[in-house]
Order: sequence, then C-alpha cells, then structure tokens
Amino acid sequence: MSSFSEDDIRRAAEVREWLVKEVTNKKEELDKLRNTLSIVDSLLKKTSFISALNLESPASNLKNKSTQQYQPLQEEEDTTHQKPKINSVMKSPSDEYRKDETQDVEIRPLKRAKDNLLISNAEYTPTYVRITLVGDINLNINTPPFKTFFLNRILDGMRMKDREKVQKGELIESEIIEYKVDNEENGKINSIMISNYGERERLNEIFNTATWVFTRMLEKGN
Repeated sequence: MSSFSEDDIRRAAEVREWLVKEVTNKKEELDKLRNTLSIVDSLLKKTSFISALNLESPASNLKNKSTQQYQPLQEEEDTTHQKPKINSVMKSPSDEYRKDETQDVEIRPLKRAKDNLLISNAEYTPTYVRITLVGDINLNINTPPFKTFFLNRILDGMRMKDREKVQKGELIESEIIEYKVDNEENGKINSIMISNYGERERLNEIFNTATWVFTRMLEKGN
C-alpha cells in the first residue's frame, strides 16, 4: 500500500506540470541560442576565407558620399597647408544628439574576450550609439576588417535594408540608420557615431560585431 497521501500525489502532479513547462521553455531558448550561434559561426567562416576585396559591399554604391565619410578632411582645407581640425568630423552628429538632454545615456563596455582588455565604453540611448575608443587603444581606419566588414558589410548592409523598408512604406527616410567615423589625419580612430539603429537586436549586433572587428584589428596591429 502506498505511503503517499492524496495531498502528496496532488503536489507531485503540480510539480510535474511545472517541470514540463520549464523543459519546454528551456528547449525553445536553447533552439534560439543554437540558431544564433549557427549564424555567428557562418559569418565568421565567411569572413575568415573571403578576401578583403570580395567583402566590399554593393550597399556602399547607394551613396557616392558613403566612401568619403570616413576619410580625413585634407582636401576640404585651403592651400595654406594647415592641418585640418579633426573635431569638425563629428561636429554635426554630436551637436545634434546632445540637444536631447532628456535621453538617459547608458554605458556598454566592449572588451577583448581573451583577456578582458577594455576597448571602448560605448554610450547609447534609444536613438544613437557612440563607440569611443579608450585612450591607449590605437586603431587605424585603414586596418582590415574595419572598412570592408564593419562599415561596408554590417552598417551599410543595415542601411540598405532600411532603404528597402522605406520603399515598402514601412519606414520613413529620416529613420534610416546613419553613421559617422571620427578619425585623425593619420587615420587613428577616435569614435564611431551611429544614429537610428532601430531595434535592440541591431544594437547587440553592432556591439558584438564592433568588439570582434576591434579585436581582429588589434591582432593585426600587434
């Protein structure tokens, strides 16, 4: 004869029902994580074997100016051979975003995985991201895969998708993602400003991709 009471059996049945739900929920989460991991693995495999030349994105052709926006501004100066003021590269975007004092700025540290080296304390709000490299991190705008992958493939790719949404009436022109790189005359990157990044999923993609790209650039620099 069973030593368990009816209450024990009832409670055990309730616990079992809860466990079944938990297992189902965890399985769904695990499937999503596996799918995400598969996408990341596929991306890394492609970038490991495709040459930098082949990584040039056709999205950069959507604007003739897109290849100019992250170049130093020597050509815009007069013939007095004075060095350009680097801050002028970021003047318009930074001034625009600082006007909205109501936005709470959050910080996301970007670190190299193998040793937790701090690369950037990225600032972000619901409308923009500013990835500023910390003082002792010296990365050049011309070091792969910054232009070929992060700018041309990731950010220009997002912009191309936004333009497609504008054509479908799902987005308005002013909501298209934009970016601006602040770099010095010698090519040293100071920061990247990205506006209209959109949903949280894109924000995470920007942070994860930027961290991976900066890590690769540091390896090449060493």
